[in-house]
Amino acid sequence: MLLPTFIATLSAHKVTVNDLEAGNLKPIILIDVRSPEEYAQDHIGQSLLVPLEEIQAGQGIQIIERIARAYSQPGQPDPTIVLYCEICPGAIRAYQKLQCTGLNLVVLSGGITAWRQAVPRGKDAEILAPIAIAA
Repeated sequence: MLLPTFIATLSAHKVTVNDLEAGNLKPIILIDVRSPEEYAQDHIGQSLLVPLEEIQAGQGIQIIERIARAYSQPGQPDPTIVLYCEICPGAIRAYQKLQCTGLNLVVLSGGITAWRQAVPRGKDAEILAPIAIAA
């Protein structure tokens, strides 16, 4: 692992699948930063696709800011943006690029791989219904 990537890994706020299931971060907006092809194969229910390449190019940052504003409610906590990829590195890079926005950001530790180990396909809605903002 390269030193900058290692340092970024240490500084990113991470959450586990258990943290999400416990509902401590609600409301949440799930952002999948993988490719459209990976997203089409499987994604966490209700997640939105904003590929890492778009975030790194800048337009993805604007998209995520618009999404967060659209789901912010007066008198309610701001939504937590949960970034994920296959196992974590892409989400950490997205986190680094998005830090300048001031949004409430976290990275799903272990990504969709950890999610699928805990939550089988078809069960996402059951877990997410009380915590996720329907996209």
